[in-house]
Amino acid sequence: MAIKKEGQQWKIDFRIGEKRYRHTATTKIECIQYRDKVVTQKKSIAAGHDPRHLDEVIMIWYESRGIELSDNERTLKNLLRFCTTLDNPIAQSVTPKDWHSSKRIKRDEGMGDKTLNNILGYVNAVYNFLHKNTLIEYSNPLRSITKIRIHEKELMYLSREEIAVLFHEIKQGCINKHVYLITKVCLSTGARWGEIESRKAHHFQDNQVHLSYTKSKKNRVIPLEPALFKEILNHIEEHGEFTNSQEAFRRALLRSGVRTVKGQASHILRHTFASHFIMNGGNIRVLQTILGHSDIKMTEKYAKFSKDHLTDAVRLNPLSEQNGHIVDT
Repeated sequence: MAIKKEGQQWKIDFRIGEKRYRHTATTKIECIQYRDKVVTQKKSIAAGHDPRHLDEVIMIWYESRGIELSDNERTLKNLLRFCTTLDNPIAQSVTPKDWHSSKRIKRDEGMGDKTLNNILGYVNAVYNFLHKNTLIEYSNPLRSITKIRIHEKELMYLSREEIAVLFHEIKQGCINKHVYLITKVCLSTGARWGEIESRKAHHFQDNQVHLSYTKSKKNRVIPLEPALFKEILNHIEEHGEFTNSQEAFRRALLRSGVRTVKGQASHILRHTFASHFIMNGGNIRVLQTILGHSDIKMTEKYAKFSKDHLTDAVRLNPLSEQNGHIVDT
């Protein structure tokens, strides 16, 4: 064990078994206290009791895994809020009853069931990761809890007539020069608004748009119609590269009066592309690749828009003409 002073700070460096511990403090006694705390925790864990509080294990998970997530800061905030709701208990002592108490409190505060399901998923991820990587000795205490069943949201998309209305409103009412073209590219590619808005000139090459730093963390390349590709290059040359335009789009969407679902905004463009793609005979697997979905189940929600989807409901129902008419008496 080594304790030494560097400038105005004290540093301790020691090992327990194969694991190395380092800590920086303002006084030497704080370094000694840190060592004693680690030793005490190790003895407790070896005896089958882990004295670490929930916020401590959350931070261990965050430093080991959570920081790698694209939405790491938001996830950490949600986990720490859950921790605060439970008054930061010993992590090993958390029970399903604690979760249900927290759920009731958050519902009373107006939190939706989908958000509650997300938080439960985050907490499960913390315990499961730490246990799998032997950073805790006990299994996930919330593993028996099932998520809340929620109603599937209506999948709204724009008709051709509504697209025309939206374009007209953007052209007439938007000062922002980029909104119209970003909207057009999103409708032509199914890309997310942020994926197109962040593109620079060099991302448009050979009648294609190259998407990187995506939600799935996988790069995608989507073809563009030559006329649209040329329009993009001319636009960038005249007005510069795309800038933050989502709020201007949201206001234009509201002014246009077209149907929307609360919370969708620019994402309705992605739904519109996917829905029309399937209605026009597109392949579900190809759509999965275009949208960048890691799981085909995410794409299958658009299958209902296929002209052949569930047509047996018409062909095989007992009143179908193909099965003979039933006499109405």
